[in-house]
Amino acid sequence: MQKYYTYNGVVAAFSLLKHAALQGKYFTNLQLQKLTYVSHGLSLAHFQRPLIIDDVYAWQYGPVVPSVYFRFKSHGAKCIEERDDPLFDSLLDAESEGIVRDVVRHFGDLSGAQLVELTHREGSPWHEIWDGTHHKIIPDEVICAHYLKIQKAGHTNSL
Repeated sequence: MQKYYTYNGVVAAFSLLKHAALQGKYFTNLQLQKLTYVSHGLSLAHFQRPLIIDDVYAWQYGPVVPSVYFRFKSHGAKCIEERDDPLFDSLLDAESEGIVRDVVRHFGDLSGAQLVELTHREGSPWHEIWDGTHHKIIPDEVICAHYLKIQKAGHTNSL
């Protein structure tokens, strides 16, 4: 039986940054938020386990992992270029690394605004939960159900 772990959102975010660097890409905090969420959703659907232990919240600009937001908010809208943080070299289990690598490859060229738009579309978990406050958790069950639909259909109009 393969061993796997569930990670702190910041560790998953640094893994996204590492794979972005390997692919010649950089992310803003906004992009990092959405891509952490997408990676988590894919892990729930593909492996029936969460990628991160953190709750995902519905905020005005889409799904947010608060620990990731507060860790990187000092960058504002600028690209995050932190390569010297020890977490940058963190390794996830093989399945999680694969998800993160693929998320960067498939979604890493989308702007923050494009990712916000995709997460705001009707049918998305954010759309189901958002009520105008920042205090609503998007339950993993809702995220998983959405990503299972994507997996079954092979395409989607929302993230």
